[in-house]
Amino acid sequence: MIKGILGAVPVGDSYPVRLMGVINLSRESFYKGSVARPHEALALATAMQEEGADIIDLGAVSTAPGSPAISETVERERLFPALKDILENLDITVSVDTQRSGIAADALSLGADCINDVSGLSDPGMAAGVAGHDGSLVIMASRQRAGDLLDMGEIISILGERARAAVSSGVDQDKISLDPGIGKWVPEKTPAHDLAILSGMQRLRSLGRPVMAALSRKSFIGQRLNKPDPFQRLSGTLAATAIAVFLGAHIVRTHDIAASRDTIAMAQSIRGRAACSADEEMEVEVLGHLGQGDDMAEILRRTEVDERGHSTLCKKSSFRILSVRGLSSMEAIIIKQEMLARGGDAAIPKLALRCDPRPEEVLIFGTTHQISGMIKNLKSQPFRLSSLAERIAEAVAMIDSPELYR
Repeated sequence: MIKGILGAVPVGDSYPVRLMGVINLSRESFYKGSVARPHEALALATAMQEEGADIIDLGAVSTAPGSPAISETVERERLFPALKDILENLDITVSVDTQRSGIAADALSLGADCINDVSGLSDPGMAAGVAGHDGSLVIMASRQRAGDLLDMGEIISILGERARAAVSSGVDQDKISLDPGIGKWVPEKTPAHDLAILSGMQRLRSLGRPVMAALSRKSFIGQRLNKPDPFQRLSGTLAATAIAVFLGAHIVRTHDIAASRDTIAMAQSIRGRAACSADEEMEVEVLGHLGQGDDMAEILRRTEVDERGHSTLCKKSSFRILSVRGLSSMEAIIIKQEMLARGGDAAIPKLALRCDPRPEEVLIFGTTHQISGMIKNLKSQPFRLSSLAERIAEAVAMIDSPELYR
């Protein structure tokens, strides 16, 4: 299960999707409806909180393509009066959107809770500065320029690398969230790139951190719907937001708090919970699944395969990836052996081979037939293995269960 914290706000699979309200202090922003002068920010933040915002994200530099460079002095002049006003008058988690470690450190010193860095830690001092103030951190996928990654494979690789670098610099892993960087950040990025990234958003679960979707009124929506004016993009934004939440987003960064609430709540209801079974010692979660035997049976009939082969082929057509946490080294090795004996496999930590005493996480890869065979054998074995078999069977059975949607 993915879980984390952004300021004082818990985020992840077990919590409602959190709403982050956008306030831009930069008149260069592409959406003028979100722009506020420093003395107007408190009123806008108050209205967003009343509409249901969990977090306010305050930024003073526009990152829209073609925006002029803004000096650190100007960023400070725009940001800090508004930040102080909000921190002194509102009880709400505040994030600061900045790429500069000096701005970030001073904002956290004043009482901001989180830094939203769209540059992906391009400032070498950013992660250490956040760590020094025990702050939360949102890292956007970027290599050399903000949002310059065009492919989900690259995005996952870079985000994993930057998250590990942040932890090495002292940032609490539980306080790191990730943003794939959807939007027209660089000239090479087309609406097709953004749609492909959005469609593949569920892949970000591989990183094990909460995911933020920042889609609000962006240009890929305008181009696909022929809505050049960002003021006309609300319905498209809500449609894209629903997809992002269904595919796993835990935080939605938006200009439109009130309009987004019901869309997000419904999409999260349809997404349901992860298929998971746990007791006080062990947890089994279905990380991925492909195919169901009943579905394949109909496909086999349609293609006129000999019915004598249906049973065997259906068992081989459903593939599962499971995460099992809390195992001993010996249990991890037994799982590996059981799956290999059936033609599947399991990934175990290298320290398990040295009998490391810490609880281990094991990844199981196999068809439903292979996993069922392992479960059957584990049930007759001593120690915790019979209990582990029950946890695995329950998690696998939950994949299509209505219980995930209660």
